Amino acid sequence: MTVLDTVRSEALKLRTLPSVLITCAATVAVTVGLGYVSGWSLAQAMDTDPSVIVGDYDPGRWGMDASGVGQLGMIVLGVLAVSGEYAGGQIRTSLLAVPGRLRLLAAKAAALAGAALAAALVTVPGSFVAAQAGLGEHGLPWSRMWEAPVAGHLAGAVLYWVLIALLAAGLTVVVRNAVVPLVVLVGLALAGSQLLSVATDLADFLPDRAGALMFREGADYAHDLTAVQGGAVMLAWVAAVGVVAVVLFHRRDA
Repeated sequence: MTVLDTVRSEALKLRTLPSVLITCAATVAVTVGLGYVSGWSLAQAMDTDPSVIVGDYDPGRWGMDASGVGQLGMIVLGVLAVSGEYAGGQIRTSLLAVPGRLRLLAAKAAALAGAALAAALVTVPGSFVAAQAGLGEHGLPWSRMWEAPVAGHLAGAVLYWVLIALLAAGLTVVVRNAVVPLVVLVGLALAGSQLLSVATDLADFLPDRAGALMFREGADYAHDLTAVQGGAVMLAWVAAVGVVAVVLFHRRDA
């Protein structure tokens, strides 16, 4: 079996898992829906009382907020892509079919990255457009939605989604269960990183907080990281966890 055949096999596994399909569908629906609702609710508030907007109002950032919430679906996707085989003991069958452990793990990562990329390419722009539709006259006109700053943030959010899915999968390989990566990564994404940033400036270098700079402003960050630097920090986390996962996957019994 070639490397490409192994990737195709792992991609087929993902497509045939009901939990994966449900996660992707729910992520799309919820994130796009939240994008519209957040834009609509802000538009209603501005129509009622314009003073609710403090500082410079930037309609371009509202779709990005929904993408931040939608990352939870990518965390779940990354965990599900790995944990099912450990829970059911199917990892032994996979290793019999593909004795090369590094090749198997690389194929799983490639298949997951493809699935996360597909979901992100639909959801991230979709939630942004939905937010602008909800904002109505307060939103960006269609002609401005794809200008350089907005397009850069959209691309950053898509990349972030792929990286957070890979991080979740790598952590799942390390601990060999679904609970720990879900608790850790979902906890960080929901509020953990923000709370830790109050206690220490080092929280800026947590993967979700640093990576978020790829698609939204970092006004409340202690360190003046750029979008590229934030992405590099997150990539370093993914690479580090990936190396640990590869070493443990190679050395441990199935």
